[in-house]
Amino acid sequence: MPATFRYWQNAARTLLEPLLLLGEEGKAYLPIEGNASDHCFDADRLEAFARPFLLFCHWETSLRSYHEDEDVELLEKAKAWFREALLLGTNPVSDQFFGYSTNYRQHSVEMGLLGIAFEMSRSWLWDSYSETERDQILVWLESDAGNGHHWNNHLFFGVFLLEFLSAERGENESYRAAIDWYFEELEKMYAGDGWYMDGSNQAFDFYNAYAWHYYPMWWIKLYGEKDRARSKRFAERTRVFLQNYSMFFAESGEHPAFGRSITYRFNATAPVALAYQIGVSPLGAAESRELCTRNLSFFLERPIAQSQGCLSLGWVDEFPALTESYSCGGSPYWAAKGFAPLLLSPKDPFWSTKPDPAENDTSVTLQGPKLIVRKVNGSSEIINAGTQIGSSNTRFGAHKWGRLSYKTGWGFTLPASSDQYPLDGSLTAQMQGSDLIYGRHGTVPLVLESDRMACMYSLGGKQDGLQVTVETRLYWKGDWQLAVHRCSSCQDVKLRFGSYPLSYSEDQSILFDRDAYLVQAKTYEKAIVLQSVMGYETVDFDKRSNEADGPRRSIQAPLHVTGLLVKKLAPHKSVSLASLSYAGANSEAAKPWKILSIESGYLELEHPLLGDWEVQV
Repeated sequence: MPATFRYWQNAARTLLEPLLLLGEEGKAYLPIEGNASDHCFDADRLEAFARPFLLFCHWETSLRSYHEDEDVELLEKAKAWFREALLLGTNPVSDQFFGYSTNYRQHSVEMGLLGIAFEMSRSWLWDSYSETERDQILVWLESDAGNGHHWNNHLFFGVFLLEFLSAERGENESYRAAIDWYFEELEKMYAGDGWYMDGSNQAFDFYNAYAWHYYPMWWIKLYGEKDRARSKRFAERTRVFLQNYSMFFAESGEHPAFGRSITYRFNATAPVALAYQIGVSPLGAAESRELCTRNLSFFLERPIAQSQGCLSLGWVDEFPALTESYSCGGSPYWAAKGFAPLLLSPKDPFWSTKPDPAENDTSVTLQGPKLIVRKVNGSSEIINAGTQIGSSNTRFGAHKWGRLSYKTGWGFTLPASSDQYPLDGSLTAQMQGSDLIYGRHGTVPLVLESDRMACMYSLGGKQDGLQVTVETRLYWKGDWQLAVHRCSSCQDVKLRFGSYPLSYSEDQSILFDRDAYLVQAKTYEKAIVLQSVMGYETVDFDKRSNEADGPRRSIQAPLHVTGLLVKKLAPHKSVSLASLSYAGANSEAAKPWKILSIESGYLELEHPLLGDWEVQV
């Protein structure tokens, strides 16, 4: 038995054990502690059933191939609980009733997911019910037929619900037409390079993996023979997407914290094993396994459990503040999608093929999402040229997509208040006399190349009428970035440019240093440096050194420090700003640059380790 296969089985079991301790007879959901969502109590109860159920379905499927005696008792206990809970939750006269689906209700999401889970569990769950019991569940599912779904990846849930109903009730002309319509709308969101814009969200992030390429793989697997042309089209897009997807993962297994719903953690690898299983992946068996396993291990080796032992709301630890208003205690179990490797037989080469050597530092330009992803010194970094965030979704935090870059091991900070854009990884603007701080969230990309990017955007908003026009050019060399901003403002404004945040815990020591043109901070493990090249007037820090500095804001650790460069700009004036920013773990590489020449449109720099750097800006 391959050791990695058993590792995955045991990982799933370890996640299930605290859940099943919460499963009470006569109850239809698991009372997982955590924030309540802004949906409703019934929707949160349904999430706390459906998502753990999907995790269990993956584990149960793997046990058909191989199990040990210690698995059997938990397996049978869980089967019995899920069987009873589903009947209670779908019975309208039960006090455990989940409630019916309605237009745009969260129930649609969980019902679509259950359509996949019911197909996975037919042999032990669905087929074990009487005709009357199956009909009760189907009537409940039918409450979602025809309901409104958000115009984004949510349309897939309409597909899977109607496909399952068609499989059980018989082909229905109206359902088939609706499925075709959902697919036609979904395909309008394809942007190229294997990337989809997430509909009304107008953003690109890891939903592209665990939604846009996960659901098509399941549809091909379950129903693809119904439309072979569409299956071929989806398969090709997934193949293109996965060609470069390993670039988004550091040697540690972590992927950059970027976009919304990052509390789903290791579901970032959700489509990898599915694409491999159905034969559409460009990745070999070993590369697929290593990518999935490193990502899973990265998170499981960190304190991501809450007090009940269940998955917490957070990133590398429990930190509910980073989550969106739609998340509740059961939401992190969307990570169950990441357990797709357990659908593969232990005899599959996926589990035993030896990996090739790791790739060297490199970068890839993705024209579809207007991103550049680069591997540097074992880290993965996303350079973000083309952010567009739908105005209705800025409430989730525009900064989750709006920063210039995102890097594994560094994370980001949350706003000090809802009307203040965070200061790290961004150029921000604050009008004199106003408390509002604005950052980037609507961007026009100008240049995307393997070693540079350029974009235009504005900072400001209707609340106080601030308007600052910005053109940013970003260059990189090793763990350093050179950022050049050309700014013009309609008002008196304070501009700040922030480094990556250096996050640390209470038991770590940290050193700060500054002079007129340089700020730096370091722990035993890593350092940040922010060096003014041109245009800035003063330096500063944004930091949380202890509880007196306010609530925690870093997603990586309780404490943080961000270097800042500051420039005040008068109305109807323009300025060019340039800075060098370092985030890494090499003390020699962290030494400041010597500026040899600053001429119009040209910089010549020298570094004691990295050598010369000549940049046409």
